[in-house]
Amino acid sequence: MRGELCIGGASVLSLISLVLLIFMHVGQINTSTVPRGISMVNVNTSGYGQGLNVALGDPIAGLYASNGSAPLRDQQGIRELYKYGLYSYCGYVNGTGICSNTSAANRFTPLTDLVADMAANYSGVTTALIDQGTFTDSSYLGNFTNGAYYLIIIGSVCTALALFTGLLKHTVLFFLSTLFAVLGSLTLLIGAIIWTVVIKKAESINDFVVGHPGQPTTPLGITVSTGSGIYLLWAAWAALIVSILPYMIRYSISRSAALATGILGLAVAVSALPKVTRTGRYLYSEDGTRFLIKGIAYQEQGVVTSDPNSPFSEPTTFIDPLADPTACARDIPFLQQLQVNAIRVYSVDSSLNHDDCMSALEQAGIYTIIDLALPVNGSITRTSPQWTTNLLDQYINTINVFNKYTNVLAYNVGNEVIDGPEATGTAAFIKAAARDVRAYLNSISSSALVGYAAIDGSDDWVLPLAEYLSCDPSDSNSGATAIDLFGLNNYEFCGDASPSVYNTKNGDFAGYNVVAYFSEFGCVHSPPRLWTEVPTIFSPPMSDIWSGAVAFSYFPDQASDGEYGMVTINGNTVELSDDFNRLQAQYTNVTLPTTPAQADAGSDTYPSCPPQNSTWLASNTLPPTPNDAACNCLENILSCQFTPKTSNTSAIVGALLDTGCSLLGENNGNCNDIAANGTTGTYGRVAFCDPEIKLSFVMSEYYELTGRVATSCDFSGNATVNKNAPSSVSGANAAASSCLTNPSATFTPSAPSTTPSSNAGSSSGSGSGSGNNNNAAVGLLGSGSGAVVGLGVAVVFSVLGSVLTIA
Repeated sequence: MRGELCIGGASVLSLISLVLLIFMHVGQINTSTVPRGISMVNVNTSGYGQGLNVALGDPIAGLYASNGSAPLRDQQGIRELYKYGLYSYCGYVNGTGICSNTSAANRFTPLTDLVADMAANYSGVTTALIDQGTFTDSSYLGNFTNGAYYLIIIGSVCTALALFTGLLKHTVLFFLSTLFAVLGSLTLLIGAIIWTVVIKKAESINDFVVGHPGQPTTPLGITVSTGSGIYLLWAAWAALIVSILPYMIRYSISRSAALATGILGLAVAVSALPKVTRTGRYLYSEDGTRFLIKGIAYQEQGVVTSDPNSPFSEPTTFIDPLADPTACARDIPFLQQLQVNAIRVYSVDSSLNHDDCMSALEQAGIYTIIDLALPVNGSITRTSPQWTTNLLDQYINTINVFNKYTNVLAYNVGNEVIDGPEATGTAAFIKAAARDVRAYLNSISSSALVGYAAIDGSDDWVLPLAEYLSCDPSDSNSGATAIDLFGLNNYEFCGDASPSVYNTKNGDFAGYNVVAYFSEFGCVHSPPRLWTEVPTIFSPPMSDIWSGAVAFSYFPDQASDGEYGMVTINGNTVELSDDFNRLQAQYTNVTLPTTPAQADAGSDTYPSCPPQNSTWLASNTLPPTPNDAACNCLENILSCQFTPKTSNTSAIVGALLDTGCSLLGENNGNCNDIAANGTTGTYGRVAFCDPEIKLSFVMSEYYELTGRVATSCDFSGNATVNKNAPSSVSGANAAASSCLTNPSATFTPSAPSTTPSSNAGSSSGSGSGSGNNNNAAVGLLGSGSGAVVGLGVAVVFSVLGSVLTIA
């Protein structure tokens, strides 16, 4: 009798859950009485006209639709109220509404929908005005709500199956009913969490204000609020989760223990390498044990070229070593022979899949230090340094791809960018990159560290470089612009030298405030390499100053001073050199120090920045955060646009910029708006845009300066007049100013609107910047909707395995 009551109670709860879900599903499928009253989220724009009036200082006419039955997304005016359901969204004017034609998986993209309803003269102003916050990130909002739709569909189907199988009164079907209730509650829970968090993030627009300096501000007039459908969804989940209890009562306590064991087993199975964090100038694992990097460089050498102006060869191509599972399987046993705990990788391709290699490295107990730069056009250069949208987007794309792996120790924002005192002004751009990468990592709750690897050189600029990258320009003891890891590519110990060769460097870094390590070591000037510096580096007094080292290099790497590689690769065969065997002997005999304890490591401190002098040129005024939204807005309104005749644009952009700036100079103009100078700390208002947008800007400046003569927008056939640009010079200037309202701003960047496709499932989001971490467009259960679905599937199958154990 007790079993009948249990199953009966569970069936009633499942029925309640199913009815609530049905009501939620019909929300906004049309504008009849019941559907129009149910929505997932509402967007009220009734006050936007007043806010726009204050922002522009002009009367607003034609912003709103006069006919509530006019088609949506047809530039016939925005509606006073938008309501979003799972299958479509509806717009209402004075209670009269019309719905979109979406038949399933409607995406919550409020700004895109608003702009599509606006007349052309308001759409550009709106995208320029609303350039921050998650509300602007249609890709982020759309991707997550689209993923949540499918989770809710799965949960709804499981709820129905739980109800119907429970009514059939059969032991096996009772088990299936329990299983469906568990699966349904999990997927509904994840779907409800996604929708709830998405709405809360979109509500950032509610606090947006407009106004002019010195005058009172006015609310923007767009408000986001939670719809009744969300409450129905949470209520349905609550009813379904409670229904599981009566089903489970019929199982014994011992079998219930099996469920707990199954879940615990899953937790152990998916446990990752412990997080490594920084406390003061040292690294520590989660258990408080000191961590020292005992690593090796792991990257095949690409094509290198020599620069007559530089003594160093520079790579022009690269081979991603983490995207070749066969090679990783071949090499990892040898990395284990070396007993390394980290590898350093200099370039990776964010469009490729890295799952197999990263997983194999994790199982081998090996962390990765990943450089974010790419050869040629994907890095901050010493000759013409810039920190631009294309570089920030590239860095973020790489972080997004690798964010799901737990064995990423750190990301380097640069490697050997500065090679002498004359190039030290470049440090301002490196520090800005570290600032923005750190802010983004914080916004996605990543524990990865931020680093830079420096070439060794004279103390009069290397030491200020280290101090500058870890200092606080605001003198407020803030680490917002500081790195965590300063790597020094140090090769001063050659042959069987004395440990005293390190005395000067030890003295230089004895009081350093963040982690320092040798990001490369292994001199080849006095062969053979004996690696007798290893016990010196990994024991006091050096281990009190340095946190390990990375030997260079696993793969063959021929340089002007010799061969640095330690293996020879022939297909799937690895031939070890004497260098490898001697390093293995030294690494194997090392006992890593455990002191100081984390409690004795002290607190994080960030001193003032070094002053400028003849050998240290970097300004304490850093470049702004590159702003995709501002640059894209500018590109759309420029009167003369770069339209190259070749797909290899990088080969012509530089020369065309030189031509454009020369022509401007001949006509009493200049290129100050696109210039950036890390020594003077001056950055043009377009300096953070990518080179192609800068070129369009210069072309447009020349075109406007010469009275819009058709031949002024040609540039050997690589430019075209933009027919959609403002019709007057004053209008063009006003439009440009509206796009670049705050060109010196720093903010938490978010993922670019277009992310390279990857089998690894990287996500996409908005290119606009958000004002704080709470509004960052990425950070909800991973880096994208794919991560959310993946997490849901993992949990579902873990519970499935546990329930099968019970049965």
